[in-house]
Amino acid sequence: MATPELHGFDQFDAWIESAIRALSPAGRKTLLRDIAREVRRRNQQRITKQQDPDGNKWQPRKPDREGNIRGAKKMMLGFRKARRIRIETTPSHAAVGFRGKTSQIASVHHFGAVDYVEKGGPRVKYAERRLLGIPTGDLHMIRQKLIDAIVSGK
Repeated sequence: MATPELHGFDQFDAWIESAIRALSPAGRKTLLRDIAREVRRRNQQRITKQQDPDGNKWQPRKPDREGNIRGAKKMMLGFRKARRIRIETTPSHAAVGFRGKTSQIASVHHFGAVDYVEKGGPRVKYAERRLLGIPTGDLHMIRQKLIDAIVSGK
C-alpha cells in the first residue's frame, strides 16, 4: 500500500522506469552509482547523529556496574566510514551495505541480536540500533535524481 505522500506517483514511476531502461547500460550504472553514493552519505550523517533512518535517536549505552556510561563517545562511528559502507553497482541494480566482519557486527547492532562482547567474554543482548535504511525523504531524493538524469539525457 502506498504512503499518502507517494500516492499518485504509480503511473509517473512507470514512466521513469521505462525512461531509465532507455539509458545505456553505462549510463544506468553511473546513475545508480551516484544514487548509491548519496544514500551512503545520508546514512553516514544519520550514524554521526546517532539516529535510525526514520530520525529516531538510538537507545543510549547501558551504564557499567558503577553506573557510569562507558566514555562520552558516540556509538559506532567507525561504521560511518566510506570504506565500511560498501557500494556495489551494475547496470541493473545498486546495493549499499556492509561486508565481511563489519557486516556481522553491524547486523548484531542493526537487529538487536545477542553476541559476545569480546572473544571468550559474556554474551550480551544488544539494543536495536538501525544503521542503514531508506526513509521517505531519501526516496524523494532518488526519484529526483532519476528525473534529473532522464531530463538531462545522461
